[in-house]
Amino acid sequence: MGESWRDLRVGDRIRIVRLPSQWNEPGCRVPPCTRRLYQRLIARRWPVRVHGIDESGLPWIHCRFRGKSGRWEYHYLAVNDDSWARVKKRKRG
Repeated sequence: MGESWRDLRVGDRIRIVRLPSQWNEPGCRVPPCTRRLYQRLIARRWPVRVHGIDESGLPWIHCRFRGKSGRWEYHYLAVNDDSWARVKKRKRG
């Protein structure tokens, strides 16, 4: 991994591949809904596109899941950790 989230730009494709390592540090508290979102993105294995960069330079992704009721659930997540890997473009042959 080793890539910095600071290098991400709008339109870049990334895949969430693991939980952020800083979550293992003592005293770190993560809301259960955020942990569930990361676990769902890891299990799904689909790449997501960087949706935007906010005024402080944080890259944000946008994703959606179909809920139990059949309606879409929309989620936004700032990616400022080591949980992701860049997805390389495929060459058409």
